[in-house]
Amino acid sequence: MSNHEIVKELKMRPRACFACYCVLATIGMAAGASDLSSWYAFQPQNTPEPGEIGMQDWLSKPAGRHGRITREADKLYYHGKSIKLWGINLCYATCAPEAALADKRAAFYPKYGINSVRLHKYVDGPGWAGIQSKESCVEYDPAGLDRMDYQVAKFKEAGIYVLLSAHFGALKLGPADKQYVPYLEEFGTFEGKDRVTTPHSAIQYSPHLQDVQIRQMVNLLRHKNPYTGLTYAQDPAVAFIEIVNEQSILFFTSMNPLKASPTLRQQVAARFCAWLRGRYGTHEKLRAAWGDRAFDGFASDGFPPVGEHLDQNNILPLGNPWYWDPAQLNGSQAFRRQRLLDTLVFLYGLQCEFYDRYVQAMREAGYTGEVLGSNWQAGQALSHFYNLHSDWRVGTIDRHNYFGGGSTKAGATFNNATMLRAAGSGTLSVGLQQAADRPFMLSEWIHVFPSEWGVEGPALLGAYGYGLQGWDVSYLFQNRDSGGFSDRIGRDTWDATAPQVLGIFPAVARQVLRGDVKESELRAPLYVHVPSLAQAKLGFTDRTIQQYDVKSFDTDKVSARAVAVARCAVEFTDRYRDTPAFDLSPFQKDGFLTSSTGQLSWKEAPDTKLGGYFLIDTPGTKAVVGFAEGQVCRFGEVTITPESPFAAIYVTAQEPDKTIGTSKKLLITALARARNTGMQFNDAGNSLLDRGKPPILLEPVKATITIAKPGTPRLIPLDHDGLRTPRPLPIQNGVLTIDGARDKTPYYLLEYVATGSHN
Repeated sequence: MSNHEIVKELKMRPRACFACYCVLATIGMAAGASDLSSWYAFQPQNTPEPGEIGMQDWLSKPAGRHGRITREADKLYYHGKSIKLWGINLCYATCAPEAALADKRAAFYPKYGINSVRLHKYVDGPGWAGIQSKESCVEYDPAGLDRMDYQVAKFKEAGIYVLLSAHFGALKLGPADKQYVPYLEEFGTFEGKDRVTTPHSAIQYSPHLQDVQIRQMVNLLRHKNPYTGLTYAQDPAVAFIEIVNEQSILFFTSMNPLKASPTLRQQVAARFCAWLRGRYGTHEKLRAAWGDRAFDGFASDGFPPVGEHLDQNNILPLGNPWYWDPAQLNGSQAFRRQRLLDTLVFLYGLQCEFYDRYVQAMREAGYTGEVLGSNWQAGQALSHFYNLHSDWRVGTIDRHNYFGGGSTKAGATFNNATMLRAAGSGTLSVGLQQAADRPFMLSEWIHVFPSEWGVEGPALLGAYGYGLQGWDVSYLFQNRDSGGFSDRIGRDTWDATAPQVLGIFPAVARQVLRGDVKESELRAPLYVHVPSLAQAKLGFTDRTIQQYDVKSFDTDKVSARAVAVARCAVEFTDRYRDTPAFDLSPFQKDGFLTSSTGQLSWKEAPDTKLGGYFLIDTPGTKAVVGFAEGQVCRFGEVTITPESPFAAIYVTAQEPDKTIGTSKKLLITALARARNTGMQFNDAGNSLLDRGKPPILLEPVKATITIAKPGTPRLIPLDHDGLRTPRPLPIQNGVLTIDGARDKTPYYLLEYVATGSHN
């Protein structure tokens, strides 16, 4: 049966489910062999003029006009109402641009619903790396700081909040910082360079390094921004401060600082031995608890035998997530199980102590806003949940995750799969780390270049993450932008302003900021009793797969697929409880996984690399996203039938306080893939042969849409900036056809006038 015949048959049948009748046709879509003859050039002028897509009026100005964003349990509130932040990153010295670019960004971002920016790595060094002074990481270059002051002030004026994230991770110490860290050059010398970089995980071990980082932040908090008249501590537009980025004392880097610095080894060993004496009293009792084989056994990790003895203060807290994995504790490492568990508890305590010191110093400097611990991982199971709990103690939970992409070298392959094929997969699986009583943030995420399916990212996370799961803050990752859309794909590995990503924001940001998708009740808890972790007791099997930034998560009791149907969250409990298995079967119907709220439905295609789609059916937004060619998707008064192999097609109310039923203006957004002119892939679509050049070409999207709504509709194509074009398209008996090949645009306005009106 052809797609045309399927559609014809489905139109003859009565409605039987909330969204659509679907017969999944075979998707004959080889990513590398696509016919680009109908693709059209995307050439916006990047005007801040709102047009019909602009969201400037959705943002309360200036940011913080009514005071700070506050945290209450698992929600963020502003001026008595819950608030969602939908944003992007800026990094290094691009956080402190020249005034013209600062103005351009502050005018451009709100148009696409961006109401927050993460200023990341702004003091990762001097020059291109940030606004540090030449001599010290705790002092700021006056000109650079003035530029950042201006950018923050312009963001605030436009209704945009900021998150301050100082570093990539490790501290970059200057020559003048030796007064704070006398043993600085044990981490490296200044020969031929202006900074010494501390090892990852060093900050949690060293009060000296902590003092440097705290001094650096306090100096900024006490600095008065001349463009706002407020210190950074006073300014409610500073919504979050992040303590440390992508570091944990419980990550695989945990032993590196101790190998690098003899002084740090001595200091940490003395502290660990003092802790062990408090726990065991004497070396004899320690040996009885640990066993003889537990001592002097880490030579393969770079720690030769030293005759470890409690009285010599020379026992180090050694381990990493591989050692702490239950499979190793019960297997190859069983002979030193107790040592490893004690080490884990001790290191967790050091990390919590660092966070507590940092928070106290910021409070003493006058900052009353939200604080994030870190956003990083610590393996799986025991170390993972100790790490998560240390972040939970501080405030909002923040995490990072990326999807797809990889090498662009000649002949190399990359991951060009789609998250749509398996519910809860990829970036979404990070939701198994949200805590039941804390807001949840994803401060870095994106489809990595040259992944072709970037439009699915904002669509999936907007609906399932920031909708169904109730996540609160999003920052798509990039290093920089020019205050407009990218002029070519692949300028950076991570590109939030590429059209197949930012282009869908007029639809997704409306859905997120308006709260169209209902949040599920917590139906899939993961119970964690922190004291029981010290006995290696966890009531479920936790699985983490990590290739640095790209991660996936799962458990045996609550699968990642559960993220597609009901709210999942970690509950830190006051007693040990086994986690019950979550049953997905009640949510499976007609080949779909349907959310507990009834608004979202996901058709998986796990046996293919390309396939799957999902549906959104809310009062304010109706959408179909993915590989749904020929599917008749019915959403009450709206029916969408995609006629393209892959697309994200949204019908959404234009205004912040309207629904599709009450709005006089409906925005239709239709996007698929994007490529540079001349960009070429191999036939399998997993190896980049030629990056191509500007302009960017958009894959055309075709669909038939029917909307049953009173009034006389007019379908107006919009240009690439969302401004009206002069020629309406025909509508026949309430049925309209959008066709990107014909119309050369991803944006349309469906405008209604009252019956009989001549307006």
